[in-house]
Amino acid sequence: MSEFILLSTTDRYRTVVDNPCLEKIADYEYYFFGKKKTTFTICKIKHPENARIVIQGVGEVFPDNSIPLKVFPKFDTPEEILKEILELDIDEESKVVKAG
Repeated sequence: MSEFILLSTTDRYRTVVDNPCLEKIADYEYYFFGKKKTTFTICKIKHPENARIVIQGVGEVFPDNSIPLKVFPKFDTPEEILKEILELDIDEESKVVKAG
């Protein structure tokens, strides 16, 4: 059975999704009062053994952070993740848009 993970990128940091252990499924952008706050990326986990997620500083400088995949919450389907993301899609001031 496949497992899926939710990653995010903001103005402060970027989560590297170009990873041989992951397959990107979809991106969703979250806007709050007209300003993009976050890009959510749903990924399928292809190779969970010893996989790590790299987070890089963008808006502030900090060393790359390599985090074991095992500490991230896992989901059984991409639809479960999308349901979580869409809880932020309330109105024009708080909306989620599929990217690409």
